Amino acid sequence: MGFLKKDSDFSSGEHFSVVSAECYFQGTLNVQGSLRVDGTLEGSVDNARHVIVGDGGKIVGDVTAEIVVCGGTIEGNVCADMLEVLGKASIVGDIRAKKMIVEEGGRIDGRCTIGEEQVTEEENN
Repeated sequence: MGFLKKDSDFSSGEHFSVVSAECYFQGTLNVQGSLRVDGTLEGSVDNARHVIVGDGGKIVGDVTAEIVVCGGTIEGNVCADMLEVLGKASIVGDIRAKKMIVEEGGRIDGRCTIGEEQVTEEENN
């Protein structure tokens, strides 16, 4: 994916936040750019552009982002335009996404709603 590679262009104005493997964070993060979690984040992530949970990363809380790539563990609901669940990943919670990819071995325990939401006539009234 190229996230945080050495030749990344930081002049684009994109904001990157990292919870490293040695870190534990508790609270709600309102992230306007991208977030990578390799440690433990206990709380919600709101309004992020990209959220990447590394192999050893864990989020205990809800995640709302444009793109979520989970290689570790998410214990909470996920709402995203695009969700990718990698082979060693685990998500325990409900998922709402426009698109989703689950690699072989990826684990989901919850309800999934995938695709564009359609508004029914009852909801309009």
